[in-house]
Amino acid sequence: MNLQLSDIIILLLISAVAYAWWQNSSIREQALINAKKHCESLNLQLLEESVAGAEWRPTWNHGEIKIKRTYRFEFSSSGIARYQGKISYLGNQKIDVWLSPHDF
Repeated sequence: MNLQLSDIIILLLISAVAYAWWQNSSIREQALINAKKHCESLNLQLLEESVAGAEWRPTWNHGEIKIKRTYRFEFSSSGIARYQGKISYLGNQKIDVWLSPHDF
């Protein structure tokens, strides 16, 4: 079996896409767990038990290119009103959690 250069490149591209998808799924799972913990610590309810990808962009950070990911979620303080929240990651490190103003 002779592999051509184009075959190797295609295999590398498929591998890179699979790795990126796996890494993104892993960080999304972390975002969901951290959003739940953050809401619980403030006695808030995470609605629909989910986070949704809102932004994904490459960023230059301390001499390295890292991916900045932002996930949105909804929470409630009373069980009636819905509020927006965001959790951001740089690479696989959580950098920020933002909650919209809400009633306690």
